[in-house]
Amino acid sequence: MKIVVVDLQLPILLNWEKMPMKSGVTRGLRYGPILSILFALCQPIASGSTRQMFFSHLPCSPSVASNHPEQTNGVSPSRDKDAVAQPQKTACFFNVLDYGAVADGKTLATKAIQKAVDACAAAGGGTIHFPAGKYLSGAIRLKSNITLHIAEGATLLASTNFDDFPPIKPDWKIQSDDTIRSSLITGLDLENVAITGRGTLNGQGQPWWQALRQDSSRKKGEKQILTYGRPRVINLYRCRNVLIQAVTIVDSPSWTIHPVGCENLVVDGISIINPENSPNTDGVNPESCRNVRISNCFIDTGDDCITLKSGRDEQGRAKARPTENVAITNCVMYKGHGAIVIGSEMSAGVRNVTASNIICVGTDRAVRIKSTRGRGGVVENIRLSNFVVENVKEPISITAFYTKSDPEPVSARTPVFRDIAISHFTIKKSPCMAKIFGLPEMPVHRLTIADIVADTAAGFVCDSVAGLDLQNVQSNVDKGPAFDLRNCRNLELSGIKTTKPHAGDPVVRLENIEGAFIRGCSAFPGTGSFLEIAGENTKGIVLIGNHLSVAQNSFVLKNGAQREAVVEQ
Repeated sequence: MKIVVVDLQLPILLNWEKMPMKSGVTRGLRYGPILSILFALCQPIASGSTRQMFFSHLPCSPSVASNHPEQTNGVSPSRDKDAVAQPQKTACFFNVLDYGAVADGKTLATKAIQKAVDACAAAGGGTIHFPAGKYLSGAIRLKSNITLHIAEGATLLASTNFDDFPPIKPDWKIQSDDTIRSSLITGLDLENVAITGRGTLNGQGQPWWQALRQDSSRKKGEKQILTYGRPRVINLYRCRNVLIQAVTIVDSPSWTIHPVGCENLVVDGISIINPENSPNTDGVNPESCRNVRISNCFIDTGDDCITLKSGRDEQGRAKARPTENVAITNCVMYKGHGAIVIGSEMSAGVRNVTASNIICVGTDRAVRIKSTRGRGGVVENIRLSNFVVENVKEPISITAFYTKSDPEPVSARTPVFRDIAISHFTIKKSPCMAKIFGLPEMPVHRLTIADIVADTAAGFVCDSVAGLDLQNVQSNVDKGPAFDLRNCRNLELSGIKTTKPHAGDPVVRLENIEGAFIRGCSAFPGTGSFLEIAGENTKGIVLIGNHLSVAQNSFVLKNGAQREAVVEQ
């Protein structure tokens, strides 16, 4: 007896008689449960054979009647030995070699690959298969209901001929021409698309990086090389139901994965590796996307690792398409300017974002939320937790001063940051713990930072926050105050401390603070002043239930601060 077990793409034939065994009993115990299911499936059913029933659940089912003429009128086919052994060929599997691609890494395969894509689309969709080998290609236009599967040992190489990536117009921007250079994999207005496999996408970015550097240093009158910018490796506009899984992507010419206006996007288990000095080679940059899940990724790149964007300035606000509903988890980030970044192009807003279980080693920042006057937009409902951060320049960075700007009245041009929670971070070997700067005219609103242990050179610096809540935060610094808070209002500091006090510096410095409730804090031996209160505008400081007896002073007043500004219980 022979049994056919059907996978999603190819049938596998198992021969019962040849299964290893020591006895009939052992064989029955080992394979009995599986065979019970398979025997049940192999019984005739009213509408046709088992194969018809099983294949009917596949995304691209073969026509049983057309492939097997004997299966008609609901009559089960004979269980002829040869008939069962025949592999099932489905119309949804397209090997690029069958369409003329040469896997030598030298012969341009763009036309052959595109021919396979077009044939797959004409058949209603399916899988484009790249077997082991190297495929040199220019821009590929993906189509709906198609999976590009890059198998183990296969590499899709981007051509180094700039003409192989012609300009396209995605029609996303509504106030200016948005003609760009097409990417290695480009998709416009698609649904149900995937890029999968254990193979590699190689952007061969070196010529593009060199061209950018030449353009940046060109003299007046010299011709610009990059007239339409640089390609991405993957660039998708207005696509639905997108999966990018398991592939390795290296040496991207610019941003590596750039989905724009996409919905239901999953990026899972990929690796992105770009040289540390490669310009603007961000990892994954969802822009104006919703329902995004990024997980189990390794990203080592020359710019930000994962960045959430939603358009720039007036044009982004007019488009009014925020990035929202984003979950990021279980990722490792090496180098890169920022591990998890929002902005600075966030003019349509970024909201409802979680990032958890992230390891950052050698990045410039672990968490970065950045904008500037003129951008506008709202960043809100952000939760970041369970980070391990090592050798990072600024582990936590929130700033509305990404570029220099002059003060201006609050308007649609004013960026807003609110309802942000950061918790459960371990930070080591970093120059500082956090730098947070809101605008004087628009402070950061409702920022919670909890359960942090940081061993850094400098501590927590914060300016212009309304509603700052620090809970169980330990800042062990080499010099200066562990916490330096200025121009804030409505603070609650609970259980904050340092185990490395410096007699000449306060543990906490408050300057021009309106309202602070400080409780459950402890001073460690060697503490000079636990709290320094400065500024004539400081008022409403309440200390209650603290353990500060080992400090020389529980608080001191500096720079015009008034005694009546403090209540100690």
